[in-house]
Amino acid sequence: MDLKAAKAELREKSRPYQTYSYYLIIPIFIILVFLLSLVGYNKGTFGTIVFVFVIFAHVWASKLDLVKKRKHVAPILMYVTQGLGVVLMVLLVTEVSAGGTRNISLGLSSLILLPIEIITIVFFFISTNDIKKAYPTMKEDAKAARQEYQELRRSK
Repeated sequence: MDLKAAKAELREKSRPYQTYSYYLIIPIFIILVFLLSLVGYNKGTFGTIVFVFVIFAHVWASKLDLVKKRKHVAPILMYVTQGLGVVLMVLLVTEVSAGGTRNISLGLSSLILLPIEIITIVFFFISTNDIKKAYPTMKEDAKAARQEYQELRRSK
């Protein structure tokens, strides 16, 4: 086997484990961001980092053929949440710049985001379980492919 084929095999065999790791880490990170915001530490970059990881995980998950279609639900819900967050932020800025008309519907509409994010977290864990069931030996396969690739790379 040549080096190029070994690298392609490494990518293919490590994809399920990488996707599994991302689908497991993302909801934990979302919960951590929630907890940090409750303590009063709000850093906008955390949400952006989570969103970028969601995009990567969704792209990788779309290439996993053995996993059910539920793998797409959590990332799509995350995209919807981010889109609604942007719309609500624009509405909030216009509300504040108008001097505050005390429109309570804006505040109530922002409460929609929390249940959607909770459902997103649940679907990430469900998808993680689906990946684990579809690829029971994913960790060993990834290790074996990595070892084979490294041995080929060292021998050349």
